[in-house]
Amino acid sequence: MPPRFEDSFKSYFVKKLQGKEETITRLELLILLGTIKKNPKIKSLDINLPPLEWTLSEFYEIRNELLAIRESGKTIRMFAKEGGLGTLLLITVANETYLAPESEFTLMLPSAEPMFFGKFLKTWGIEVQAFASGPYKSFAESFTRSEFSKEAKKNLESLILNLRSVILDALTGGKKSLESLFYKPMLSADDLLSFGVIQGIKTETEFFSEDRKLFSPSFPLLYQTVKDFSILPKRKLEVVVLPIDGNITGGDYLHKNRENGKIEAFSLIPTLQALAEDKKIKAVILEISSPGGSAFYSEQIHQEILELKKSKLVTAYFKDTVASGGYYIATATDHITASPVCITGSIGAVSIRANLQKLYKKFQLNKEAVGFYPFRDIHSEFQPLSKQSIQYLETQIKKIEALFYRRVAEGRNIPLETLPKIGMGRVYLPTTENNIVDSLGGLLDAIKLVKEKLGGKAIYVTEELPAYNLKNKIPLLGGLLAELNLLESLGEVSLLSHTKIHWKNRR
Repeated sequence: MPPRFEDSFKSYFVKKLQGKEETITRLELLILLGTIKKNPKIKSLDINLPPLEWTLSEFYEIRNELLAIRESGKTIRMFAKEGGLGTLLLITVANETYLAPESEFTLMLPSAEPMFFGKFLKTWGIEVQAFASGPYKSFAESFTRSEFSKEAKKNLESLILNLRSVILDALTGGKKSLESLFYKPMLSADDLLSFGVIQGIKTETEFFSEDRKLFSPSFPLLYQTVKDFSILPKRKLEVVVLPIDGNITGGDYLHKNRENGKIEAFSLIPTLQALAEDKKIKAVILEISSPGGSAFYSEQIHQEILELKKSKLVTAYFKDTVASGGYYIATATDHITASPVCITGSIGAVSIRANLQKLYKKFQLNKEAVGFYPFRDIHSEFQPLSKQSIQYLETQIKKIEALFYRRVAEGRNIPLETLPKIGMGRVYLPTTENNIVDSLGGLLDAIKLVKEKLGGKAIYVTEELPAYNLKNKIPLLGGLLAELNLLESLGEVSLLSHTKIHWKNRR
């Protein structure tokens, strides 16, 4: 298994610069596993698990694909030396799991221990005012209180318990007697062997013994290529997977290259427009992972997705966290598939404003208001808010909430009057019963759904990854950066791994 997944487009020059390090995207691995499942020639699969830097949804999704391989009649054998909760999710799905004698797993089930700065900030003379659209929109409570409100705490507890239940069910196979094992902070190979979770203890050399006949890693693809070969190749429809990950902001209008970990309207909107103009593309899957951000730019992106829908089928896949503004933009799509362990909701709005007047005065600093006018105090960190300004901000939050509710009602076909029951800032696991999402599953399920909606015709998948940003990795390269930017702008075709996926980069 790859220790991490590739999340950006790398030019040929950058790959040469990095040396022999090779990674694949998550989608490439998923498709490879799907190919292995369909291949009747393959009878068993041996997997080595290095330390894996994956998110919970990625572990859960790969686990489900491995479970499908096992259910197809193939044997899965795994070997690991270390890991955490995610690695345990993988080894518990294998027919046979062997650990090294020194193996150790550090784990923590879903829980939370948030810090509250309310009293601390007041001690330093920092007064934070919050304007929220509901009692469950608890983001600001960390800055204004010394503990959660009853409503926010109850909502968070419910989310954590539900997520813990899903994970424990996967780890134990529904056996309640095994739950206590996974409460321990560390587990050794002997611990897991005594509870029957693994089948034995071996060294890596013993696990990958020379008497096991192994095929080349490219065998599954070669077999599928031969099977699908025809003299008159089928015309395939292009389906684009567009990962968008991070907080939602406007970004820099003059620098519109997409970057990892950021959802910036000024770079994402041109990408959506380019997809709309490409006549070869028939569908776009937005792979979203975002806790939210700017309501203003969420609305802009929402409107651009509606424009894209005029010419393409547009669906969404919820990965890790899709809340607040992340959910806002997703409501513009035709269909939402969500990971069962994705945190979603937080439908509502919140704004915080700090008054630093007392802090400044502690250090003998002073500001004097000159030429102020009604509402000018909102833009000052020194002036207390007037009643008029407080009323204005409360009104603005209600307006944003009303627009958010309207977008959810329009996009999800939910009666507007019922939205407070699922809104007001609540967070939860996705469910189809209240129409928050349309289906639960992984990215391959989202792709399969798109294929069905396109009439079951042959498709090929393109990943639209952001450009590799060397500045984020090595910030002190001086004049070399300009050279690299020039070379990357040439947009050389990426050399892919053995999995057959097209890989593009729109800028």
